Amino acid sequence: MHVVKLLRTNRQAFAEFRLVYLQELKRWVFLSECVWNGPPELNSVLKLSSEYPLCSTLFRSCLRLGNVTLEHVIEELKSVTTSTSFNTLQQLLLLLNKYLTPKFPPNCLSELKGKKIIPVTKPGGEDRMDYNKDVWYFADRQSLWVRFNGKIPLISFDVKTVRALNPLIDAMDLEDYLLSEAVEQKLETVGIKIEDKERTDDLRARARYFAR
Repeated sequence: MHVVKLLRTNRQAFAEFRLVYLQELKRWVFLSECVWNGPPELNSVLKLSSEYPLCSTLFRSCLRLGNVTLEHVIEELKSVTTSTSFNTLQQLLLLLNKYLTPKFPPNCLSELKGKKIIPVTKPGGEDRMDYNKDVWYFADRQSLWVRFNGKIPLISFDVKTVRALNPLIDAMDLEDYLLSEAVEQKLETVGIKIEDKERTDDLRARARYFAR
């Protein structure tokens, strides 16, 4: 009982006071501002695994400090500005896609509405667009990317990456932004039609055989 009471007291103290010292920043912070570990792309999150690598038992077991979650990624995306590089936006969206799981509610990304967090390539060059207001597309087939790249706004990911973005597309309700869904493709014969009589006769003979 004494150990349990001590742990409870320590957790309360870390919750109420700035008891975590960060040598690199040379300041004290609340434990709630920290995580134990997370991707390097998240600059706004204070990761203690690099600051106190030998103190895993204290922070993880005793103080119950967790790792980065979806909420941390969302907060990072909310803080992007016009000076945020295209590469950073791409990495953050890939992280968002990674942390999204079916257990999250449909409106889990509502805080990102109106934020220019989508890196796109337009006829005039690179730009940033809202995911819920502006019109842009995912090139989810190589043939469509070749056909429309540089002509309409496309998210700045290659086709292979786009095909792995299903969690993000579902969470943002952007299925209609897939080029394969938006483009109506029509196949038609061009040029002079030449009948292959030998091939036609062969297929007709096979059809008669199977029709017996």
